[in-house]
Amino acid sequence: MIKLDRTSVDKAIAEMKLFEATKEVLASYEAEKEILEKREEALTERLAQLQEQHTQTLIDREVASDNPSDYIYLSSQLSKIESDMKVLLPLKEALQEEYTLLKQKYMPIIRESYSKDSSARNKHFNVSEAVSYVREELKLVISDYEKAISEQDQQVMPLIYDDFLDDSELMNESWDNPDRRMKALAFKRTFDFDRNNLLYDKEIRLK
Repeated sequence: MIKLDRTSVDKAIAEMKLFEATKEVLASYEAEKEILEKREEALTERLAQLQEQHTQTLIDREVASDNPSDYIYLSSQLSKIESDMKVLLPLKEALQEEYTLLKQKYMPIIRESYSKDSSARNKHFNVSEAVSYVREELKLVISDYEKAISEQDQQVMPLIYDDFLDDSELMNESWDNPDRRMKALAFKRTFDFDRNNLLYDKEIRLK
């Protein structure tokens, strides 16, 4: 079995450092995203606190319904809590739009950076050149192998030609005897002009 020399590709793999600029862009994106995430976390936490206070204040006001002073105070507290929630809820909802805007901002930057980084992948190992070189080398190997087959083929073919293939009566395909006709045709096909060509999967394009 033929074995490829992997020295150049192994060296390229060892030295490969791709997408460095893209990593920097993504780091910048994540830094801005983290700011939004912290804001969202703070809003969520504060809203949860207010919701808990609102529920407890409602209960306390119900208990204090017979005490006008406490009832009024607790009602005032409820109004303040509800007012704070009305401010915070739209802020939290607006965060989704800010996330979208942030992603839209970075989409073209990431695309450009990734494309530039990706274009450097052939810097140390050009795949197209390697495939072309290996293909030509393999074609040469196959050609040499076919020549060697042909040389040994010529050691047996002269007698086969002289005594069998060149015997017109023996190779006559118009015989009425079907069995003899079939054998003659099969014999001639065995020695077609391309008998020494090597066969391989046609999906492997060497020509």
